[in-house]
Amino acid sequence: MRFYKSPVMVVMLSLFLILVGATVYRIMTALETHPGMVVEDAYESGERYGEVLATKRKLDEQGWVLDFLIPELALYQVPQTYLVKIAQHGQTLTDAEVTAYFERSVGAKNEFSVPMKFDGSVYTAQVSLPLKGRWNVVVQVSKGSFSHGALKELCALVDSSDKGCNRYKSKYIGR
Repeated sequence: MRFYKSPVMVVMLSLFLILVGATVYRIMTALETHPGMVVEDAYESGERYGEVLATKRKLDEQGWVLDFLIPELALYQVPQTYLVKIAQHGQTLTDAEVTAYFERSVGAKNEFSVPMKFDGSVYTAQVSLPLKGRWNVVVQVSKGSFSHGALKELCALVDSSDKGCNRYKSKYIGR
């Protein structure tokens, strides 16, 4: 008896081929989108992170507050305003150099930075994200020897009905 004359064998073969095809598709997708977060100098990287935490703790003890506001719904290819306010005991820091860095974990070729301008009370930047997907936004404030930073993660969507990034809204990561 030939295998194609038995419906059970045809169903089993079909299911096997579907599973193999789905597995191959998932492997290809994983290879294309994996950001490759391997760090060659893990110990030194951990030491640097410890120094960053110590510096942040010291700045908090001195009364420094960095408020970094991003759009609740980040839209791609739509100019949106990003705001930063840095103050110590209510006194706003003026004449600082504030830069917003827009980074993607999947590739550095589309990363960019934007200097932020002081408008009298906050630092602002008008930014249009060139690609959909997840972005890390790092703000670095520096004036003389003073330096402070913040990180936020967001997902650029086409519009409010877009289901990309699992309907991911902008997420606060750090201060």
